[in-house]
Amino acid sequence: MRSLIIYSIAALLALTSITRAQSAIDFWNHQVRGANCFNENVTAEWFDAADSVGLDFVRLVPNKWHTTHRDFLAGNADNYTGLVPEDLAELKRVLDLAHEHGVRVLLSTLTLPGARWRQQNGGTWDTRLWTDAKYRTQARDFWRDLARELKDHPALVGYNILNEPVPEKAVGPYDDRTPIREWYRTVRGTAADLNEFNRTMVEAIREVDSTIPIVIDAGLWAAPGAFEYLEPIADTLVVYSFHMYEPWEYVNRKANGGKLGYPDTAADFTCAVGDPVSTSGDNNAASGADSTQLVHGLDKQLLACLIEPVVQWQADNRVPSNRILVGEFGCHRMNPGVGAYLGDLIYLFNAHGWHWAFYSFREDTWDGMDYEIGTRPLGAAYWEAVERGEHPTPPRSSNPIWQTIQKALDQK
Repeated sequence: MRSLIIYSIAALLALTSITRAQSAIDFWNHQVRGANCFNENVTAEWFDAADSVGLDFVRLVPNKWHTTHRDFLAGNADNYTGLVPEDLAELKRVLDLAHEHGVRVLLSTLTLPGARWRQQNGGTWDTRLWTDAKYRTQARDFWRDLARELKDHPALVGYNILNEPVPEKAVGPYDDRTPIREWYRTVRGTAADLNEFNRTMVEAIREVDSTIPIVIDAGLWAAPGAFEYLEPIADTLVVYSFHMYEPWEYVNRKANGGKLGYPDTAADFTCAVGDPVSTSGDNNAASGADSTQLVHGLDKQLLACLIEPVVQWQADNRVPSNRILVGEFGCHRMNPGVGAYLGDLIYLFNAHGWHWAFYSFREDTWDGMDYEIGTRPLGAAYWEAVERGEHPTPPRSSNPIWQTIQKALDQK
């Protein structure tokens, strides 16, 4: 009888593990819609709110979390020797919270060995991962260790191996007057070879977990244009991701300065269908393209042109839409026309059947893309409270920008 009980328990545990793995696999087989979480503190209340607005998943990045070491979880990006046990315990605690509130998690990172996040590196780009092969080995060890520790966690639906990789910053560096595929030819087979890096990280995770989905960002800060040299991996559970903050001159508050609204058919933007790596000036000459039709202005047609490299790559490589993720997209909430801009992007993503995650949901360190606040400044009283060391809650409410996102979350 005792043997039978032990066998039954073992069988139940095995079945539970298979069910969890199958759940993560199935998660990406239909379009899902989520948001990014780059918060310093992720609470039960935050997950409750995420669940209440209908997020299918959150893209969770824990690098801002408190640690007694130089870098959260990795210990020290200068020399990775193993996961920090107390940081790992905190990550597991937060993942448990997500599971308790019914929120699925795509886990990513801003830092890997040899590639410390610039905001935690004195504002300096850390490009060692792309110039010294020893850091690729350390990054491989990091992901293998982490995947082993988190295997079968019920909240997880995937690992996004590095947020916005930029090998182009390290070698060359890349000049957008040169076709990006030509730049890639100069680094193929070196430490800056992003495709080789991707394969290595996937192999590392697969050593310990054969079923967890893996998300890969394109190069050049996950730019749509960088899909031109992205190579598919022979793994049906790999999802390919890009970020959409284009045109930057409109999206970024400082660059915009109130000059541009959306839409604006007279705005000075040009995109050559087939090679929209740059969004200002005449791309035709820059890319070496022939008499390709140009798209002018700032409207849905321009946005469609800017994501065309992904559309073309998907068709060329016969990658299904359920293996494409828009890992981040957004616009400063006070830029004129932001609601229409987000609405047009979501329309295009949905038309292609791609997964998407907006940036961001109730971020606790920056209000610029917290769309529930609306378009108004937070005001002096809010910032005075912050200066006193308090943590005031921004005045969030339904508004036209948030309604655009909420409507899209509700339409499933």
